[in-house]
Amino acid sequence: MTQPVYQKILVPVDGSKNSFKALKHAITLADSCKAELGILFVLVLAKQLYAYTQINTSYISDTVLDEIEEFGKKTLEEARALVPDNIPVQTFLEIGSPVEIIPDFAADNNYNLIAIGSRGLGTIKGLILGSVSAYVVANAKCPVLVVK
Repeated sequence: MTQPVYQKILVPVDGSKNSFKALKHAITLADSCKAELGILFVLVLAKQLYAYTQINTSYISDTVLDEIEEFGKKTLEEARALVPDNIPVQTFLEIGSPVEIIPDFAADNNYNLIAIGSRGLGTIKGLILGSVSAYVVANAKCPVLVVK
């Protein structure tokens, strides 16, 4: 039986502890497989702009959008700083729903493994709410490593 060889590993990060744990696992795999890493941050405007929807405004100031984008860039910089120089890495910032963006991004860019952090939801809460990692496992066209 042939061992799988990972050449491109995608790691979605959101600033959470578990997403950075997934990155550490991906770094180890990338180092042993001589793979390249892609680190992806997905801006979820609906979630970050919850307060704006509560006051029924359709205008979002450029300042607010800039702050949200800056958070994504800082998260990517933090993640990039953890990757040793011997591992090729690229960072990506996308806007949309992570459950749609992550599997599509991986497929469109020929990633053959996704390493993603689990939110650590309890069993009942996870069944009711679902999670990004569960959706990615169900819908990705490549293997998915869920780290908790």
